[in-house]
This record gives sequence, structure tokens and C-alpha cells, in this order.
Amino acid sequence: MALRDRVLFLKQFSRQFPHTGAITASSRFLAKAITDHVRPGHGPVSILEVGGGTGAFTRELVKLLRPGDKLTVYEINEHFCDVLRKSFGKNPQVEIVNAPIQAIERRPAFDFIVAGLPLNNFPPELAREILEALRGVAKPGATASFFEYAAIRRIKAPFVNKAERERLRGVAAVVKDFLRQHHIRSRFVLFNVPPAFARQLKFD
Repeated sequence: MALRDRVLFLKQFSRQFPHTGAITASSRFLAKAITDHVRPGHGPVSILEVGGGTGAFTRELVKLLRPGDKLTVYEINEHFCDVLRKSFGKNPQVEIVNAPIQAIERRPAFDFIVAGLPLNNFPPELAREILEALRGVAKPGATASFFEYAAIRRIKAPFVNKAERERLRGVAAVVKDFLRQHHIRSRFVLFNVPPAFARQLKFD
């Protein structure tokens, strides 16, 4: 990750923490773990990335593209979108969309989904809406992935007020329910700041 991108990420963290959620971009180890379910088949496939940031996951996904494949990246932060367009905008197989994922048309359009959103920063209702959006655009049999920082809710709980603890418990319940329905496996990634779990899902 270029120094200018690191500086931009830190600035956006300080200004838009709820949407950024981390002080630095995900490591290449997490990027590989969260994209390793993306296995383009013989025919063209459609890939959705949610929360492209400065492109940590996008770079891995672009490497997997074959002729006829399409990668659509949703990113709500316009500054991050500028970075993504500079890096990937000339690739005709990549589309960068500056919008929240909730704005996407709910139809089964994607074979693979990779989400890099800080769910633990959101209200439970928004976390559920985002996960439902992912389910709503997945083709039957599609696989998806997202990540959670290791033990982040337990670490935060003793240091926040009651309302924040309730919010964290609500997010935990939403994620747990979604994992119960669709979870395939999890991978622990130590070499990330902070360490994280890459969660893999499958939609019927």
C-alpha cells in the first residue's frame, strides 16, 4: 500500500470512523484469506466487492479476473472511490460505484461477494440491512465473505457506556444469526492490524 494511501486512510478514519472502522487498510494476508473462495469457473462470473477502501481486496480480486468476468466495487467514501478509480478505472472489467450497498438493486446477480465493511461500527439494524443486501444480490449457490476483528466486541465492552454495550450485543446477535444460516468456515488471520477472522458464507 502506497504511503499516500496510508495517509488518506488515516485521515478518513479520523473524519468518518463509522464507515472506515480501522486506522489502516487490511493486510495482504487478510486480503488473500477473504478472497480465496473466489474461484472463477469456465464461464464468465460476476464478483461484487462491498467497501473497496483503498483497494486492498480489489487488487487480489483483479488478479483473479478472466476474460468475460466482471468486478463491481461499491464504496460509499468518495475519496476512496477516487483512489480506486485511479488504480483500477482503466480496467474495462472493473466498475466502481460511489454508493452505499443498500442502494443496489436486489436481484440475484453475483456469483461471488467480498465485503470489507466495519459491521461492528454500525447500528444493528444497519448491519442487518447490509447483510440482507448481500443475500439479496447473491445467485443461488453463490459464496460470500466478510471479516471481523478478533474479539473486538469483548475488548470494547468494559470501556463503553450501557448504550454502546447494547449496540455491540445487537450487532453480535445479527452476525451470529446470519452465520447460523450461511456459515461455511472461518480463518484466523494473525498478521493484520488488528488480527481478524475471515468468515465465508454460502447462499442457497
